[in-house]
Amino acid sequence: MHDRTALPDADTRVLLQQIAARLLAERPAHPMREGTRTALALTFATRRHGHGTDRAARAEELLLAFAPAVEAGLTRQQYAQQLHDAAGGAR
Repeated sequence: MHDRTALPDADTRVLLQQIAARLLAERPAHPMREGTRTALALTFATRRHGHGTDRAARAEELLLAFAPAVEAGLTRQQYAQQLHDAAGGAR
């Protein structure tokens, strides 16, 4: 299990912020889903580090460790705020 009190590394912070921006730009009032969380982690890690690379796999693993599980009833906008917080609050 990952220690959520630690801050993510710089790469993970950037990716968390990028995912948050995507959620805010696309249907922010819609419900956030756990499947969306995992799909976005894979998508953004792959875009940054390449398909099937060890770096992409590690980036996805770190994203999923730092991005909180999706609670029922959250909107994409509310979850984006949680991602900002997980990234250390920087915007």
